Amino acid sequence: MEAVIAILVGAAGVAWWKRTRTPRPDFEDYLDDDARVVLHVAEHEQRSRGHATLGSLHVLYGLLQDETIAGAVRAVGGDVAALEDRVLAALDVPSDHQAVITADVRTLLLRAAEGAYQQERETTVTDLWAYLLRSEAAALLADGGLDALGVLHVLVHATALPALADGAGEVHVVIRNDDYTTRELVIEVLVGVFALTEESAQEKTLAAHTGGKAIVARLPMSMANERIRAARELARAQRFPLWIAAEPV
Repeated sequence: MEAVIAILVGAAGVAWWKRTRTPRPDFEDYLDDDARVVLHVAEHEQRSRGHATLGSLHVLYGLLQDETIAGAVRAVGGDVAALEDRVLAALDVPSDHQAVITADVRTLLLRAAEGAYQQERETTVTDLWAYLLRSEAAALLADGGLDALGVLHVLVHATALPALADGAGEVHVVIRNDDYTTRELVIEVLVGVFALTEESAQEKTLAAHTGGKAIVARLPMSMANERIRAARELARAQRFPLWIAAEPV
């Protein structure tokens, strides 16, 4: 994994050293076993094609070989084999973008490692997928019609977002915590969509963070659906896997 280490040990290692004043670790020390295999596969594909450095499409190829990722792709109706063919075809196109270490790949891996570090855990394949959605490889996923954010929902929450419910009566609107949706986005949703005060929004966000979930509001079904839809659109636009749904009172 020499190329990955070369890309990241300077930045990630310096960040680690500044915080802990301990010797800088190799980048592999940030990864769990599955993420380490994914990046090894990505680098093998890179080298076997004679590409000078690692690209985000190589990382995407490696992720598609992981059964957790493949299962999540299938869960949202994606065709793993067809997607893999698209990635390989894109890698076959002559290009000089591999001639240097791109900011795209550097940013992808650094964000994945930094996000996991803040959670005091190893970097996982879910981290790699989450930040792949902000890389150049995201365009290939979109062109292929895959709901890549839906895949992230399955990876993060173990299930797809539920459809908006029909019916009458009142429901609780609930948010769930995750490692990727930012506090700022949650506050934006609670204040801008649900008209909570800043103080109340802060309290709900903290409750979700510490308890795993929080009730945002109790609303009539039609109003709940309208606001849940608006919240999901806001989160999707920023590529965050915010879980927000209605639950029975």
